[in-house]
Amino acid sequence: MTLLELQDILGERIKIAIDPDMTVEDRKKETEISQTIASLAKQMINNADIVLRTDKLVSEGKLQNSHIEKMVENEKASLQQ
Repeated sequence: MTLLELQDILGERIKIAIDPDMTVEDRKKETEISQTIASLAKQMINNADIVLRTDKLVSEGKLQNSHIEKMVENEKASLQQ
């Protein structure tokens, strides 16, 4: 999933959250789902930030043969498959 796809999903969850026609019971269920999605979204954004920071450090020549570089490269390779 890309960050743009995530943005679309979060936008839909916001629309659901502010639906005035929703019952209290349905709103509670949707709130739980939205909280789960928000938690996962936060982790995805944090992961993307780590990748960006690592790429920046690598391109600046400040990061060579580090553990984080190896972790990020392994993740990129698995995503490309």
